[in-house]
Amino acid sequence: MVGKLQASPIKSDAPTENLTLIPMGCARLRISSFPVIGSGPDAHEWSTPKPSPVSASHCFESDSVDAMVDGLEPKSSNDHDIPRFTWWDHRGSSEWVQYDFGARREVSSIQVYWFDDTGAGSCRVPESWKVLYQDGEHWRPVETSSEFGTRIDTYNRVDFKPVQTTGLRLEVRLKPGVSGGILEWKVGQ
Repeated sequence: MVGKLQASPIKSDAPTENLTLIPMGCARLRISSFPVIGSGPDAHEWSTPKPSPVSASHCFESDSVDAMVDGLEPKSSNDHDIPRFTWWDHRGSSEWVQYDFGARREVSSIQVYWFDDTGAGSCRVPESWKVLYQDGEHWRPVETSSEFGTRIDTYNRVDFKPVQTTGLRLEVRLKPGVSGGILEWKVGQ
């Protein structure tokens, strides 16, 4: 999975290079557009893409960690029309996802929309999960009386005592024999 292509032409003094694409039968198209270089008044400076604010213990190669924070609203927990994040093919394991804010901020709630493809695949809501916040070099559990929900077809909200932090982590225990995933993760103040 790649990021959005920047506006072309990209300012460059390098010579133009012609590419020959050779189709491979039954292969997934890996690149659908290429940047164009130029030196005219409409040429743009290349800007280095920002690293993703989210990371995970594992991400299935056909999925994306960025899907968790892309703002696309799921229609159901089995929504295959939007990008998703899964830990596939890890089953019954302990996993994590992490959201780095880049700067300290106050946070007091999160919402998670779990991916569950019952009837079509082997991803289910997790057995259990918890929220940790970054405190210097350490990850500490948030203080909450909320339930860490695993309901399908809805956001599972957890409210907690406000924390000042640079990042949050969800530690997840997958159900035995199955994997799991997230369609959307919202962080509230």
